[in-house]
Amino acid sequence: MRGDETPGLPIQRAEDVQGARVSEKQYYQWRIQEEHRNGRRLEERELVQRVENGFHSSDDAYGCRKITRELRNEGIAVSEWKVRRIMREHGLYSVTQKKYRPFRHHQENNPYKQDLVKQQFRPDGPNIVWAGDVTYIKTRIGWVYLAGVMDLYNREVIGCATSQRIDTELVKRALGEAIGRYPETEGTIFHSDRGCQYASAGYQNTLTANKMRGSMSRGGCPYDNSCVESFFAQLKKERIYRRKYRDLSEVDADLFDSIELFYNRKRIHSTLNYQTPIGYRFNNAPLFCGI
Repeated sequence: MRGDETPGLPIQRAEDVQGARVSEKQYYQWRIQEEHRNGRRLEERELVQRVENGFHSSDDAYGCRKITRELRNEGIAVSEWKVRRIMREHGLYSVTQKKYRPFRHHQENNPYKQDLVKQQFRPDGPNIVWAGDVTYIKTRIGWVYLAGVMDLYNREVIGCATSQRIDTELVKRALGEAIGRYPETEGTIFHSDRGCQYASAGYQNTLTANKMRGSMSRGGCPYDNSCVESFFAQLKKERIYRRKYRDLSEVDADLFDSIELFYNRKRIHSTLNYQTPIGYRFNNAPLFCGI
């Protein structure tokens, strides 16, 4: 044994990175700590592998909470914070939609209009408040979208348009049909939800050009436009769900029969004292009938 070796040490007297000598006790403490660190590194690698397996087995849908719960169910004691750190460090982000954050009226460049109707769905006369919305209809060639305009005075559907694309042009065509039928629109309130088609500059410019005032429901409140929502619901139950449409032309033909010929002219409404929409307008405001 050389003079610079210490009995009991398997190697030459340990030195730190600066070359300073350390005692045998310090060396063994360092070795024990290094073994613990290596053990923790191994546990970390195994935990990372389990987190990755759980994430990918969920088709990249689980977040840290669900993966933590699955690991605990397997008997692995782990905190949600640690799973979140592992997922963040390894780029494991669940495939979820970005949380919707509605515009606030005090924000600049807010595209939404104030609610001028406030669920007062019984205007004093025709052409005072119109309401619009969009729904979808299934066909063999794909979805068809229906935009409607209703005069809340007598619940008459005064404008309709269909398309295989849900865009601003669709709702503008429905509004154009309504204006063509009842062109006296100065001061008329047009109420809708906050759909991007209605909030678009093109649609708002159309309202302005016809001297109409825009109104929109509050965010996430379907009751603010419940008249049109209710119409679409009954239309689907009474007609659309009982049909199988081949294409857009079949939808158009059936909607003309169900809306223009039946709903507006034959279907009685309890809200209208059991009269039809056109009958109610004719009996109560004949000067505004336009028929």
